[in-house]
This record gives sequence, C-alpha cells and structure tokens, in this order.
Amino acid sequence: MNKILLVTLILGLSFNGWSQEDSIQVKTRKNIIRWNITPMAVIGPKSFVLGYERVLKNNQSISINAGYLELAPRTNTAGDVVQLFGDVKRSGFDFSVDYRFYFKNRNKFPAPDGLYWGPYTSLYNLKFSGQSHVYDDNNVLINTVGIDAGITMYNIGAQLGYQFIIKDRFSVDLMLMGPSLTRYSFNLAFNADVALDKDDPFYIGMEKLLSTIVPGSEVILDGADFNVQSKTKFNSFGFRYGVQIGYVF
Repeated sequence: MNKILLVTLILGLSFNGWSQEDSIQVKTRKNIIRWNITPMAVIGPKSFVLGYERVLKNNQSISINAGYLELAPRTNTAGDVVQLFGDVKRSGFDFSVDYRFYFKNRNKFPAPDGLYWGPYTSLYNLKFSGQSHVYDDNNVLINTVGIDAGITMYNIGAQLGYQFIIKDRFSVDLMLMGPSLTRYSFNLAFNADVALDKDDPFYIGMEKLLSTIVPGSEVILDGADFNVQSKTKFNSFGFRYGVQIGYVF
C-alpha cells in the first residue's frame, strides 16, 4: 500500500503542470477508457481491470470498472514462494461503479479534469483451490488434502480523487482516498483423507498462508476448523485507492 501511495504522490507532482496547460480543450471530450494498474500491483500481475468514464451535465460523470483478478502466489519474509498445494487454480473478478462530482469552482478546467468526490460501490471476488500430498520422513504418502476457498467483499463508500488530462488525450486518475463499509463473505472447504491435527506442521503452515491472503484473517480464522467447511460473514471498514491511466475521446 505504501508503494501505491508513493506512486500516487509522484504522479500528482509530475503531471500537475501538464494538466493545467493542456486541458483547455477537454470540454469537447466526454469519454475516457482506462486501465486500472492497481490490482496488478496489489492483487497479482495477472489481474487486468479496465474502466470507462462518461461526463454528464453540470460537471458530473459516471465511471464503471470491471475485470479479472488473480491472486499472486504468497511469499515468505525471504521472498520465496510458499507452495503448500499443487494443481492450484486461482480466479476472481472486480466490478465497481462510482458517480463523480467535479469541483466546478475549484477546478480551472471542466470535467473530467481536476478534483472530484463521490459515492461508489464495488464488488471483489477471489477464489483459490488446490490439492496437496503429505508425506512422512520416509517419503510415504500419509494424507491428501484438498482446499477450496473464496472471499467476496462488497463495499459502499465515498471517495476523493484528482484526474489529470494531459495533452488533451491522455488521463491519469488518482483515487486518493475512499473509505467504505465492507461486507466480507468467506468460504473455506477442506477435503482430507485423514483429519488434520491442529499441531500438525501442515495445518500450522496452512493457517499462516491463509493469514497472508485475506484481509481481517484473524477474525475469519478465529475458531475455524479446517477439517470441516467453514463460512464466515462480517462487517468491517475498507479503503479504496488506486492509479488509472486512460485515453480521452
């Protein structure tokens, strides 16, 4: 998250002059198609989310994003990939809608250039499945464990951002802050030939792996039994931020 915020600050300082000088013709261009680079950096490099913004009357616009999410393999503190399961399948999706109010009196040029705020709603889903074979010290198969996990996050919130229009054709959209009320839904199902003991090294490793994947994992994993299917739902707070680059037409 710190890296994303740093990139946001650098881009803001770099493009501010360009936006003020080159956005004067943006009033004739009401559409933006863009690429949200944040999921690729935060969720995983195979994630790909596109968006579209349409300017409406009175310095208002509506923006829609949708795309594919794929969680990157987890790593330990040394940077090595933690691989408890083989035959791994990862998938997910991202869908969001926000309505933007551009500050007419504050911004020098009309929408979609400048500072904005507005409500938003978003839906994120991540799925993970895999299978692992557990061997003893003599390389004898003692257990086969399958996992099927999924998390869904539904958010309703408000955001503040700034969009730069560069050379009348390109945009950099900085979603600076967007607190939300978030509904988490987490499903976790295991299929083991032999029931797992909570002191088993594989069980402990699985707990650590899941804690790196899921926001609020301490709530989800508290009291969970990995030998049966677990379902958890709870409300918490979320936060939206990100960087998008686009083409104006």
